[in-house]
Amino acid sequence: MAVAIFALVMLQPDLGTTITLAVVLLALLWFGGAPLELFGAIVIAAVAGAVAMAVLAGYRSVRIQSFLHPGSDPQGAAYQARQAMFSLADGGWWGVGLGQGSAKWDYLPNAHNDFIFAIIGEELGFLGCLVVLLLFGTLAYVGIRIAARNTDPWIKLVSATVTTWLVGQAAINIGYVVGLLPITGIPLPLISSGGTSIALTMLAFGLLANFARHEPQAVSALRHQFARSGRHGALSRLLQLRPPVPYVPAPRSRAGGWPPPPSRGRR
Repeated sequence: MAVAIFALVMLQPDLGTTITLAVVLLALLWFGGAPLELFGAIVIAAVAGAVAMAVLAGYRSVRIQSFLHPGSDPQGAAYQARQAMFSLADGGWWGVGLGQGSAKWDYLPNAHNDFIFAIIGEELGFLGCLVVLLLFGTLAYVGIRIAARNTDPWIKLVSATVTTWLVGQAAINIGYVVGLLPITGIPLPLISSGGTSIALTMLAFGLLANFARHEPQAVSALRHQFARSGRHGALSRLLQLRPPVPYVPAPRSRAGGWPPPPSRGRR
């Protein structure tokens, strides 16, 4: 199924979504405990696939060439990356002021979407960019802490994968804006323009918030609050949230395997 999805996305062609799916798949395998040999095979296949895609699609090879040699074609494929660097350089330490940047007026293509981080650097400067990086770093810390504190294996896997997806997407976007990676066209979560992106990101944040309520400490605190006051909190009542239930591992047989299903017997 995963291979079919990758194939359909690559046939569109949509390299940015393909990379996002690859990040999610690798995170699932890593947090699921896959062997390291599998990751080596995936890396080799990914490099071979990237080379094949670059050869088959001319615009991708042009992007790679512009990344390796940014000064070879300043008005062609490297134009967008150069304009992004100019915007970041104009911002300096403090920026030119919120809303006072000039690169967004058609000097920098896709300034509202893929290259919004360059506009942040121009208008808010290095300190504004640092704040954005710290916020995504906080997201990474909170998401991994939620995964580490939960005892439910499914919640641990999903929360860690969702966190890796959001932070990895942000890292790729910021990486190609500042010139560390080739341009791939991945939006910056919560900041880039786009209804679909913001909807999926908010869905992911909703999952993380729900997973945080199922931490053993949170479950104990919510149950203590209910036992003391006889009702749940105002926010839980407003959103009609069900009280979290502590995770109970499935019983195992004495041999270490799962218990056999009960027999129906004869009537």
